[in-house]
Amino acid sequence: MRVVRLKPYLRAMARMGLDDAAMRAIELDLAAAPEAHPVMKGLRGVRKARFALPGRGKSGGGRVIYFVAVRSAIYMMTAYPKNEADDLSPKQRKAVLAAIENLKKSES
Repeated sequence: MRVVRLKPYLRAMARMGLDDAAMRAIELDLAAAPEAHPVMKGLRGVRKARFALPGRGKSGGGRVIYFVAVRSAIYMMTAYPKNEADDLSPKQRKAVLAAIENLKKSES
């Protein structure tokens, strides 16, 4: 399965101090079972997965937001540390929906 990293995801992961190897490990786990994580209500199939942040233990983990497209691709949309937010803000939700529309247009 192909993994596509969107800019907000890359910025968020860098802000949390995750390097390419850490991102790749998260992405490989998601690619192995992309539909194992819960779908976020109202976001057209976008899913949220939990991951551990280095040196912070499980309670200080992060969340990654991703979308599985029909053409065997996972779009890594954004991420955030659990201690900063429980869910996406309305502004972030709107941006995710807009990104999905753009992805669907580019795939057709």
